[in-house]
Amino acid sequence: MSSPYENLAFKRKVDDALTAVERTLSIEKRPLIAGDVEHTYGAKYELVDCVSNVAIIAYMNSLEKLGLSVDVLKTIDCTTPTTLCFDASTTCKFLEKKVVDVPMDSSYESSVETKSTGILGNTETKRTSKVVQHIEEWHYKVETSWCVSIYSAADIAQRRVLKLRVGSTTLVTQSKDMPLPEHKDHRPVELSLTWLMQQIDKDPQLTSNFRVNVEEITTKTPRRNAATQSAIDFANLLNKWCENVNAFVSNLELEIFRRHNPAIPIEPKAKISLGGSESSNLAKKIFNPVLPLMEPEVKEEDVQNADDTEIEHKSVLKLQSSSSEGFVLSPKDTTKLLNEHVNSMTAALANIKKTFPPDTENNVLAVSEATVLMITVHITHLCNNFVESMAYVENLMEEKLIDAIGKRITPDDLDSFVKFHNARLLSPMPQPFSHAIRCPEHTPVGLVSIESSDEDHKCIHTHTRVVSNATLNMPLNAATMLELTGKQYLHGWLNHRFEKQHKEYRLVSRARQFSAYILVVGTMTGSNSIEPKDAIIVQNKDEVMIPLLLNELPTAKEFKDAIKSLSPEQQMFARAFRSMQLKSSVFGCVVIQIKPQLEALLGLPQNALDKEMKLTQDLMELFTEYQVPSDLLSYNGRSEGVALEDKLDNVRKNVKAVTDVIDGEKKKQMDLAKARTEMAIEQRIQNLAEYDDELMLKASMAMAGPPPMSTSAISARCGSGRRALAEMAPTAGYSVQVDAPQQQQHSTRNDNIVDFEGTTNLSGTSIAKSDGVDFTLLPQLLDVAVEKSNEANALRSTIIKTKGSWLRNRQENLLSNLKCKGLGADDIKLETNKAKDLLDALSRSGSLAIESSELHVIVAVTHCFEKDIIETIIQDNINPIQKLESSTLLFASAIHGVGARDLIKDQFELNRLEGQNPLLLKRIERAEEDDELTRLASC
Repeated sequence: MSSPYENLAFKRKVDDALTAVERTLSIEKRPLIAGDVEHTYGAKYELVDCVSNVAIIAYMNSLEKLGLSVDVLKTIDCTTPTTLCFDASTTCKFLEKKVVDVPMDSSYESSVETKSTGILGNTETKRTSKVVQHIEEWHYKVETSWCVSIYSAADIAQRRVLKLRVGSTTLVTQSKDMPLPEHKDHRPVELSLTWLMQQIDKDPQLTSNFRVNVEEITTKTPRRNAATQSAIDFANLLNKWCENVNAFVSNLELEIFRRHNPAIPIEPKAKISLGGSESSNLAKKIFNPVLPLMEPEVKEEDVQNADDTEIEHKSVLKLQSSSSEGFVLSPKDTTKLLNEHVNSMTAALANIKKTFPPDTENNVLAVSEATVLMITVHITHLCNNFVESMAYVENLMEEKLIDAIGKRITPDDLDSFVKFHNARLLSPMPQPFSHAIRCPEHTPVGLVSIESSDEDHKCIHTHTRVVSNATLNMPLNAATMLELTGKQYLHGWLNHRFEKQHKEYRLVSRARQFSAYILVVGTMTGSNSIEPKDAIIVQNKDEVMIPLLLNELPTAKEFKDAIKSLSPEQQMFARAFRSMQLKSSVFGCVVIQIKPQLEALLGLPQNALDKEMKLTQDLMELFTEYQVPSDLLSYNGRSEGVALEDKLDNVRKNVKAVTDVIDGEKKKQMDLAKARTEMAIEQRIQNLAEYDDELMLKASMAMAGPPPMSTSAISARCGSGRRALAEMAPTAGYSVQVDAPQQQQHSTRNDNIVDFEGTTNLSGTSIAKSDGVDFTLLPQLLDVAVEKSNEANALRSTIIKTKGSWLRNRQENLLSNLKCKGLGADDIKLETNKAKDLLDALSRSGSLAIESSELHVIVAVTHCFEKDIIETIIQDNINPIQKLESSTLLFASAIHGVGARDLIKDQFELNRLEGQNPLLLKRIERAEEDDELTRLASC
């Protein structure tokens, strides 16, 4: 659509033309631009028909001046392609060489004295002589010829010449080189007139019969339909043809006369100035009838008093009469405007004949060239007005839509409305993906959500379903398989986007102070298994932000259309790969609480560690930093009647015993490092002393040269070295480390962890089949259901992945502020290893099931609109709310495993939606008629 500035400029152009329109029509007629007249939607179709027919007639009126007369039109066969062609050629021929005497500015005087015996005596005569330069000139004859012709199909030999012009002039240069090629055929400028000829009805007389077929399936709006688009395409082609013809004629002056360089400057023969301006100014004075005008509502009195006298039409074509709602100009008024177009063009041609020289062989630029320039410029004005009129009709609908809503709607506005609408329409309604992490009857320890990455940070809404508590298997490595028996949730995320506006989202995980949990993200590989990709421990007010990548897959229809031309083997590969893509598009997020699992691991009762903050922190440090076996820390007793405090004391003692061992080992390493440092310093002092003694011996043995240095001076120099080295010695054994071992880094994980009984854990080799939902089948079943629906070209399965760079806000201590740090690939890998080490310890390498866990499975589908929201509504005539309603019902039905009818709350809404989408909301009477959507409940 055109910009607001272009739309305003067009309105001003129409306002300027209304003066001529009012002068042409009768006094009682007051046509206005369409936006200033209240009218119906159907009147816009009539306006497009009227403006298009006026443009066609105006084209023909203009082309008639180039030779395309009524007689020629009657002979054209409209069933075959018709082409309008402009040909031109230039020749240059040497005539003669001349020598021209050119007076110079310089001169000199000479005097002659004559002696005489007469009365007057001697006389003196003075002569003035001027300098003359002899310059050689080369004279050439330049001849140009051009013609406008028309032919049918590819029969160029039988073309009919509409206008022919041959002219010549003499070109003078001061160089013997040819100023122009001896012969040059310019590239023909061709224009297909097939569409234009198809709009002309020859029986019984030549009339314009353009009309938009509102019943055609491809007709979306008055502007967006096949007929209007073809008219705009032809206008653009005609405009381009006129520009090329105009450029050739205008360049004649530059091509020929800029090379004209005689010794004595004179105008070349038949030299006139076309650049310009005169013909262009005359073209602007021609009335342009292509205007989007309407009439206010006509009163009955005006209809009765209307003049029924038929007027003469002066155009090449006659306007075809048609029924109308009374908003567009009547055929009679339109004919008056077209007659004014012909009259103004005739007047402009008369002015050209007065201004420019006649067409003779000795003129290159004359009346014909000026006429071509004026007509081509005027046709470009007609084409521009027509294209702008069509854009104006479309902008008019946009303006009315904005006036009705009160603002220019954005995708965020639509998103807010859809959330509000779905909450009233559906039961169960979509919920924000923001889940508190908590144990029953406890304060949440954190929060997991998916938010937009913009300034609003709005949570996405998903269709949520609680799945049966089947055991989830999650491999830590090749030897360890975890069993998670916590709750499982299935989330259906219906995203939508307009044009290429991809919105960014992120998975946000927050923890409260003195709280901790483990976050694992990955891909579902089956009904009861997940392949973990990354993991992180979130604790003590941490805020982890994980950017998400949304990769949209082609729709099922697009996929089938793409593989039609492939071989059977290639199609098999494509189908197998797409099946893998769909199965791998299910995103899984696992949240594991640490405190409840620590209680189960250490043999403590539930809620035993609720108030043991220091003990919990010490246990996590021992598991993650030192990988201490849980058997060394767990409760030792067997009796069930032991008090809780006694059990905690036992665990504290075990933790203290392990901590003492670690502290002892640390002290040993520090003492060893201190001893090595002191030994290294003493050794360097001893080496320096031996060097000083050797230096003193060499000085005493010197036999020549300057007097030897005294012993006291040598001792002072050596002593200064000893003192300098002694000052390097540490006052406490920890300030200087020489050859000390580096601090031990975090140990890397072993991918083949062996349990503490000495046997490899093979619990993952036999996994019982779950009775829950097979999450990996959902995208495939959705793919089939979408293909059968009306949204086959809009809904795309979407793969959710995490990016390789995260952000984490962390508070180092209670007195410091939160600091944001980026986590790269190496940092993420290190955090994942720490989290997996802790999970390995909490589960005893997979032998202890994890109960305090939650699995959130997210199946994403994106409803894609090809254009932005305004263009979708105005240009494609699509109601995005209605489309999203159908997609929502289809998607929610698949997620919840029920029929779409059962999701609608209100009977009134059900009746309304049945009329819009009867296929989706039809009543299912027999089990055999159930489609793939009803099978989702028992996947």
